[in-house]
Amino acid sequence: MFFAQVMRSLEKAKALDPVVDAVAGAVNAVLPPGEVKDVLHGKPIGHALHPMLVALPIGLNVGVTVLDLTGGAAARPAAQRLLGAAVLSVAPTAAAGLADWSELGSAKRPKRVGLVHAGSNVVASTFFAASWFSRRAGRHVTGQVLSLLGMTGLAVGGYLGGHLAYAQGVAVNRNADRTPRPSEWRDAAAVSDLDAGMVRAEVSGQPVLIVRDEGQLYATGAVCSHMGGPLEEGEIEDGCVVCPWHGSHFRLADGEVARGPASVGILSYDVRVTGDRVEVRARG
Repeated sequence: MFFAQVMRSLEKAKALDPVVDAVAGAVNAVLPPGEVKDVLHGKPIGHALHPMLVALPIGLNVGVTVLDLTGGAAARPAAQRLLGAAVLSVAPTAAAGLADWSELGSAKRPKRVGLVHAGSNVVASTFFAASWFSRRAGRHVTGQVLSLLGMTGLAVGGYLGGHLAYAQGVAVNRNADRTPRPSEWRDAAAVSDLDAGMVRAEVSGQPVLIVRDEGQLYATGAVCSHMGGPLEEGEIEDGCVVCPWHGSHFRLADGEVARGPASVGILSYDVRVTGDRVEVRARG
């Protein structure tokens, strides 16, 4: 209960909002939407990049701690090399995390937690860097103490990162529990419903977006994989549906991500017209 109360207090800490807004603005100025940011979101690999990268500084620093506690003086050179590698791995890991965090839009609660998560990791990284310099200067005991302090900050940051992912659902595919269906053609909407360009329909329990773009019909999932935005409220741009919440672009032809912050595509359906009705079925 103690940790739950702490997290609720942190989520409600409106005093953090000016800092959140300032940092998010700075990140978006340095990393505007585009190819570089999409790489940091994990678009090329099909899921978030940050959770993969965090294994590097965590694993390397755990290795340093094990060598410090069990290896004696003979292990000092190896511990210093591992520590140096850990410090170098922080920059890409932090860049990926900040890219994801900056695209949470108006979702203040995860942004507040994310800010403290980042701050904890900055403190931890500062201790680790200081430890490396101390070891290089021959002050190995001081370096070991600084590493242990860094591990404390890393543990706090890891706990907060877990809360972001598992309690608040940041960087989680909002369509992960949706199985493409139906496998056979099902009625979805009237052709006249598409006079406005697109319509959301429920087909076999699935939210489906049906779009007419330049005379061609398309059908995709209606829920953005990034944060669950309602795609029927978005716009059509260059053959893509654009999420109204955070601007993720999904190709109408196959549901794949054309531009982040989403890193996972949406469902895609075959579509046809029978008489005055539009029918869809799961693709593949």
